[in-house]
Amino acid sequence: MTRPMKLRFAPSPTGFLHVGGARTAIFNLLHARRYGGTMLLRIEDTDVERSKQHHAEQIVSSLQWLGIEWDEGPVYQSDRLERYRDRAEELVVNAKAYRCYCTVEVLEAERAATEQSGGTYRYSGRCRRRAEAGEPQPDDAPHVIRCKVQPGPIEFHDLIRGDVQFEGELIDDFVLIRSDGNPTYHLSVVVDDVDMDVTHVARGDDHLSNTPKHIVLFRAFNAEIPVFAHLPLILGSDRKRLSKRTGATSAEEYRDLGIVPQALFNFLTLLGWNPGGDRELITRDEAAEVFDLGDVNKAPAVFDPEKLLWMNGQYLMRMTADEIYPHLLPFIPEAPLELLRPIIELNKSRARTLRELAELIAPYTADDDALEYEADAVRKHLKGDDLATRLTELHETLAKTEPFDVTTSEAALRALAEARGVSAGKLIHPLRLALTGRGSSPPVFDVAVVLGKEQSLRRLQRLIERLASLGA
Repeated sequence: MTRPMKLRFAPSPTGFLHVGGARTAIFNLLHARRYGGTMLLRIEDTDVERSKQHHAEQIVSSLQWLGIEWDEGPVYQSDRLERYRDRAEELVVNAKAYRCYCTVEVLEAERAATEQSGGTYRYSGRCRRRAEAGEPQPDDAPHVIRCKVQPGPIEFHDLIRGDVQFEGELIDDFVLIRSDGNPTYHLSVVVDDVDMDVTHVARGDDHLSNTPKHIVLFRAFNAEIPVFAHLPLILGSDRKRLSKRTGATSAEEYRDLGIVPQALFNFLTLLGWNPGGDRELITRDEAAEVFDLGDVNKAPAVFDPEKLLWMNGQYLMRMTADEIYPHLLPFIPEAPLELLRPIIELNKSRARTLRELAELIAPYTADDDALEYEADAVRKHLKGDDLATRLTELHETLAKTEPFDVTTSEAALRALAEARGVSAGKLIHPLRLALTGRGSSPPVFDVAVVLGKEQSLRRLQRLIERLASLGA
């Protein structure tokens, strides 16, 4: 390369940010950061029927949420339509492209005749021959502009696939400008890559068949051809292309499921690339120190949702409550950080997603009178003719406990159990049910301290009164 390194991520705004696109953006970013290059965000919205502004905004938002940063852009191709038309006209003037006046009916007749004879259809080149023969062209008639593809090998070295070769004889004279005056993908992407000094093009394997056409165009513009890297597909658990049938496919869906962005970034980074060894948790900055597109696996990667959930749980466990809080807010009723900080710290290691964490937090923030008791826990732990007496004595014991901390409250409960000649569990399990409404929780004495003495006593008293109303 004779120019400073620049990579680009260029999504089409026809839907949400697919996880495959997110991984492509991540790989572009990491390679740029590893080698001191720059990152461009380009929105390829020339497909006027399918491209939507709200999708473009959602893609930008998802990239920002994931922590994928860019140095230039976003650039919108829809703002550059005249540039594409001008460059196509340059190619016509330089005899590297030509106007094609063939109607749809003519092209369909050609296709039918070729297929009937058992051949593979390619455009016959009739308008190319006329242009090269200098025949008059009706400029005002509906037409497209086609790029001339010369016979011969089209070769390039792919950072992932190695040496790749296509034959020019097998490639149509492809369309650059449609009859409505809008550019095709092939023209707009190459003009932009030339104008924007893109040196490396890392994109999905599904674009591999486009690359020889793009190389033809780079040559036609006398431009330096970028380095290509075609990323293998991401497969679902059924070993087929990732689809909604096998799980969520967009970054936004995983945000709504309660995945934190750091975990999804980490997970996608390792889909087809490995930093070495058996390391599975790696930050963006750590990955950027060692990432290289040339190290990406040639084989497709399999998206394992269970692995993502495990990884997300690992991130939640390691994050502070202050780091978790802003990501948690969409899943919980509004509450101040000061209130939630100890509750989050107590429960974060028990959750794999923010949704699960929100469910674990719910009993702590519920109104005392609205706390519901799990039916299975009630049947299992609210037993014994002396239950109300036991809990009343426990209430009196805890009310006298000072200081009300984990060590003192646990010692007080166990002393009571010993004095009554019952196991500590006969008090612990009903106390947990009283405090959380559930049969499982973090250590019950930690729960009591987080709730505080007054609220713990209120909730215990409420269960005692409930038992009294039931005649227990």
